[in-house]
Formats: sequence, structure tokens, C-alpha cells
Amino acid sequence: MASTDKPQILLLCLSFRDFLDETYSPLFNSLVEVAHVKRAKTASGAIRALASTSFKAVIIADEGLTERNTANQEVLGRVKTYIENGGLAIVGLHFPNFTPMDRFTAFFRAFGLPWKDGDYHRTTFQLNPSATLPESTKPASLPGPYSMKALHVTNARPLEKIFVPTEGAMTQSHVFAPGYVDQAQAAVVGARLGSGHLVYCGDVNGEDGSNQLMLALCGF
Repeated sequence: MASTDKPQILLLCLSFRDFLDETYSPLFNSLVEVAHVKRAKTASGAIRALASTSFKAVIIADEGLTERNTANQEVLGRVKTYIENGGLAIVGLHFPNFTPMDRFTAFFRAFGLPWKDGDYHRTTFQLNPSATLPESTKPASLPGPYSMKALHVTNARPLEKIFVPTEGAMTQSHVFAPGYVDQAQAAVVGARLGSGHLVYCGDVNGEDGSNQLMLALCGF
């Protein structure tokens, strides 16, 4: 893809940690091959970027937008408007690892969603064939069943559950005995908001399957 043809992706890192780049280097390396990736580490930088550029997707990479200071809350409002006007926002990477639980629920409530933090464990997940996907996402581009350690979401509606535990899935741990997982929870969920889409990916380790998922959600 020629450089001039590449779409724009915004990486929101308002609570940036240096090891983000190390953990997610495979994802970032893949993204820069198909898109221009702009990173915003400050609220002012994020506001300027959202005002001046048409982004194919915004990746919310940490818990910065859950902080209750005025500047970050203004960015949250801009992101909400971006989605409602047809944009795609993906919440993940460091977000499930570092977001305090009380702020997790409040963050999604700001978008009118009742999603709450659920179980935290590893198991095998697969695509829910009935899920509503972003318009640019082709089901064939999504990964097959794969194992990930994830902070699940509860209270998502059936069509909002994108990656769900496989039938009969068991927890996977080197420490604890396996147990059946709650089939009502999901590791990846998404909702239509206005003309756009908000997606949450609960993977905490940057699995290869989740990297493929992120690219597919962006339409690559």
C-alpha cells in the first residue's frame, strides 16, 4: 500500500508506560505497514489530533480516559462524538490491565453502556457468529479459536458479544485447578453507538490472536 493511500490510526496513550511498545511491538509493527499511526500522550495532543484528522480507528490503549480530570474528560467527550459520527474506537492493550474496577464501569456508562468488569482468567475463545461487527470488519479476517487471559465483560447483550468462551470451556491455569467458565461473559464485546462502533478487547497479554483481531476490527 502506497504511503499516500494509508488510512490514519490514532493511538490514545494518556497514561503511557514505556513497556507498552515492547509488549505490543508485533501489533504496532503490523499497523504501521498498513496505516499512518499517530500517538497522543497528552489531552491537548489528543484534542488537536481528533479535530484535525479523519481517523479510520482510535485505539484507547490505557486507562487515561477513565481519569476524572477536566482535560481527559474533554477528550472522552471528543471520542464519544467521533464514534457517534461514524468512527470506530477500540478499547484494549493496557486498559484491562490498569483500569481501576470502579472506573471501568463508569467509563462504559459514559457511553450509555451497562458493561461491567467480569471474571479474570485464561480460557479459549471463539467468534460469536451472531455478533454485530464494525462495518469494515470481515468475519473471515478474524482469528479462529484461541487462548487468552482476559478481563471479561458482563451485562453485554447477545449481539454485543464478539469473542465468547468455546462450548464447555475450562479455565487454564498453572496454579489453580480448572473449572467451567461463565458462558454469559465475553472477552471481546462491541456496541453500535450512533453511526459508529465501540469495541472492548479484554486480552491482557497481547496474544497473536488478539493482534489479528485488532487489525481485523480496523478493517485490515
